[in-house]
Amino acid sequence: MRILGGKWTGSLLWHLKDGPVRFNDLARMLGGASKKMIAERLRQLEERGLITRTVVQSAPVSVEYDITEFGASALKFLDELKVWSENLPKDQLVYS
Repeated sequence: MRILGGKWTGSLLWHLKDGPVRFNDLARMLGGASKKMIAERLRQLEERGLITRTVVQSAPVSVEYDITEFGASALKFLDELKVWSENLPKDQLVYS
C-alpha cells in the first residue's frame, strides 16, 4: 500500500500503460490533480522504479514518463481493483 496507496498513483500508472506520456498531457488526463501533486507522485514512482523519466530534446524541451516492467506488473492488480469497484452496490459507494 505504501507504493500504490498514494492519491493519484494508480491513475498515473494507468494512464502510462499505453506508452510514454508528456507531463502536461498527464495533467490534463488527471483533471483534478494539481501539477505540484502530479510532479510529486511522478518523482515517487520514479524513485521506486515504477516509471522512467526522459527529457525530450525538442523545441520546447519536454519531459515524457513511461511505465517500467515493474510498474506494469501492478496494472493487473489495478485492473482487478477497477472491476471490483465498478461492481460495488451503489449504496456502498462512499466519497470523503
